[in-house]
Amino acid sequence: MSALAPFAPILTLSLGSLGYLVSGKLLESNKSSSLFAMALIGIAAYLTFGLVPSSIAIEHGLIVNSFTRFFGALACIGALLSIVATSGSVGGEKIGMLREYYFLMITSLCGALVMIYASDFLTLFIGIEVASLALYCLCGAQVTKRASSEASLKYFLLGCVSSAFMLYGIALWYGATGTLMISKIPSSAGTIAIVSFLFMIVGLAFKLGLAPFHFWVPDVYQGAPTSVTTFMSCVIKVAAFAALFKVTLSAFFLPNEWSVGVLWVIAVLAMTIGNLAALQQRSVKRLLAYSSVAQAGYMMIGLVALQNDPSVLASSVFYLVSYCAMTIGAFSVLSAVGPDADDLQDLKGLVKRSPFLAICMTLFFLGLAGLPPSLAGLMGKVYLFSGALASGCYGLAIVAVLNSALACAYYFRVPAAMLFQPPATEIRVSVTPQAVVSIAVCAIAVVGLGVYPEPLLKAVEAVAAVLLAR
Repeated sequence: MSALAPFAPILTLSLGSLGYLVSGKLLESNKSSSLFAMALIGIAAYLTFGLVPSSIAIEHGLIVNSFTRFFGALACIGALLSIVATSGSVGGEKIGMLREYYFLMITSLCGALVMIYASDFLTLFIGIEVASLALYCLCGAQVTKRASSEASLKYFLLGCVSSAFMLYGIALWYGATGTLMISKIPSSAGTIAIVSFLFMIVGLAFKLGLAPFHFWVPDVYQGAPTSVTTFMSCVIKVAAFAALFKVTLSAFFLPNEWSVGVLWVIAVLAMTIGNLAALQQRSVKRLLAYSSVAQAGYMMIGLVALQNDPSVLASSVFYLVSYCAMTIGAFSVLSAVGPDADDLQDLKGLVKRSPFLAICMTLFFLGLAGLPPSLAGLMGKVYLFSGALASGCYGLAIVAVLNSALACAYYFRVPAAMLFQPPATEIRVSVTPQAVVSIAVCAIAVVGLGVYPEPLLKAVEAVAAVLLAR
């Protein structure tokens, strides 16, 4: 049992999720199902730090160290906030079979944790598939809504393609090294290493929604229930970035010229395509979807600029934490406004219908734009862009700054509609207490992480040090 203790968070979620399958009528209601899910995730989040030994443990294809514990806790906290914020709106989204719905949520989070904790490529692939298969079903949870079914089908079909790329890359890795462990590839691998890297990057870029592998993102974000979009926008992003960091830094001798060049192109494409596409959107969910593509491009700066300034990797992790708070908060506000709230028209004059939601949404969008008073987004971009300049990546820094300025053109549209345009209806928005708590936590994080960033900076620097030392 002591050998399994470091992996208690995954075991808790795995065994706890079985409760939904054997509970009968005990977990049929939304209240009991959501409370049980919150309890499981809360316990898992506590176990990542509370009961897990601080030493490194490698067992059963999984590894526990400060890197995996940090990302595991971040995924659990993001999942908890998303479920707390949207539990009151699940009924309005006409999602049937609530036990199965929350079972899939827990299963997806369990798969995400396996991705984070994986010490070999086979375990990593299993984690990707477990998380993805659950999400394919969740995206189609609104069985009476055609857009939801289409989102599920598109996600499934494109997900199969990305899995094939990932699996072929792993096969090439095994052919070159004779092992599935995520460890430094021998320099003699040569061309096989390059091809393996390219195939794996395609697979992980799909999960991250990086251009040009982002085709599924807008349709899935818009078609899936808002509660599901809230969950996946943080949890899957965290798990996929954890996997990307491990693969690039622990296996492929990053930095080197050919790998940095590939990541540079992907980062520039993601920032540029994401922001240009978002300019044309009136759907807030599609706008946030293309925004997520651009934001992922910003986070790639830490890998591209790593060659000359290793400390910039910590800036990417810092910005990832800030992004999770901003995006969970934004989707939670949409969920609170209404189950079908999506168009800018739905948010017009929101300050008169719910000042709390309007102010918080303004903070989240200003944070995504990197502007005060949402200082977490501002400080995150400052760290990233200054790190790129310090490492000599002037071209990348210029592209990032120009894209950040371009993004303001669409980020300002939502606050302007909420604060300065007349509402389409005078009916006040009723916000559940749990949604208020979750949205308030996100808003406090968006401001507080920028006002007092030192504790988080120390934590992400320790995380980056673990990766760079391997």
